[in-house]
Amino acid sequence: MATALATGLLSGIWTYIAPLFGLLIWAGFAGCTTFFAVGTGRWRALATATITNVTGVACGMVILVLASAADFSAGMAILSGIVTTIMVLLGSVKPMNYTPGIFVGAFSTFASGGDWFVITISLLCGVLLGFFSAELGMKFAALYRKLAPGKALAGDEEKKAKALR
Repeated sequence: MATALATGLLSGIWTYIAPLFGLLIWAGFAGCTTFFAVGTGRWRALATATITNVTGVACGMVILVLASAADFSAGMAILSGIVTTIMVLLGSVKPMNYTPGIFVGAFSTFASGGDWFVITISLLCGVLLGFFSAELGMKFAALYRKLAPGKALAGDEEKKAKALR
């Protein structure tokens, strides 16, 4: 419950401020999703989500740049196949060992029309959104424990809070 409240609060703030800075709201949520999906918690999740999303943006740009230079109709398909194979292989190498995060970066690059700078900043802000949501959730949980000693947190919040420490 504490993490849900923190995530809701910070997501509302993100949705308001992202357009003010020319950032993509949806891409921030994609970065946030990567953070939470990594599942390792805290600093490791922050590092893994950041590295995999940026790697994905680079792979997406490689596909777009090489495909635009290809002088045959199947160029995009062939290059996508080659680079996708590399993306999956990269997912088995630390610290990029979260293939879905690489794919998030790549598909976000395609969705942004190849605007690598805006998509990278938006994804990284989203990763930070996830990180700060988890951190604030732990603060909310600690505050609840302090204000209501002896009462258990709803669901698995206590287990999640301990796992993230």
